[in-house]
Amino acid sequence: MYAISTPIDDQYAGDGIAVRGVSYGMPTIRIDGNDLFAVYHATKKAREIIITEKRPVMIESISYRVGDHSTSDFSQTYRHEEEMKKWTDLLSKFGDPITRLEKYMLK
Repeated sequence: MYAISTPIDDQYAGDGIAVRGVSYGMPTIRIDGNDLFAVYHATKKAREIIITEKRPVMIESISYRVGDHSTSDFSQTYRHEEEMKKWTDLLSKFGDPITRLEKYMLK
């Protein structure tokens, strides 16, 4: 949802970049980037298309970086506390990628 410190709302109009792939005539897949299996299957499908049809494929993986971008970044300077709380609550409900995989494996 950020390019280092710039939120996606300031980068382009719309709710994502998948439409750009479609506008270029590319097969486009939009997935939950916190779901390991969705990422795996989308990547597998994209590879099949790339190999068999010799075409590019766009995968838009919707995710949220809860921490700083790097050791030189301090994301609290550009992310508001309300935003962080919203995403923390959402991720605690659905789980981050590692927690989701752990629950799946234990089940």
